[in-house]
Amino acid sequence: MGQRLSSEIVKAAHHLMRQNGESIVVGSTALWLRDMTAAEPNDLDIVVRSLDGIPGDLTAYETDSPFSISGKRAFSLLPDGVKIDIFVEDRIPDFEIIKGIRIQTVASMLRHYQELLPRAKDHWKNGI
Repeated sequence: MGQRLSSEIVKAAHHLMRQNGESIVVGSTALWLRDMTAAEPNDLDIVVRSLDGIPGDLTAYETDSPFSISGKRAFSLLPDGVKIDIFVEDRIPDFEIIKGIRIQTVASMLRHYQELLPRAKDHWKNGI
């Protein structure tokens, strides 16, 4: 799975940049694309303001998960097997373009996790 899926995730990220002009890669995918982790992602994590232009079999839903600021989420499964994990937010994170892909900045990641951890602390009481 690993290398092929990673290659497909990069292709999907490039495609998203053309289809949804505000999609920002975040999470473990952003860390991997920055060479900050060796663990290859198993999905493509993005933040968008709207679901316009998101390809694949799209499912939108609302959640009270502490990992979502707005509670608006979605996921899409592409024909090549790539799963896109989508956070729909009013504000998109700061980003820079790396390898032709809009990727969340490290400073923005740190701010996000500093805000997230107090909200999510109870989530991990029973393990991950």
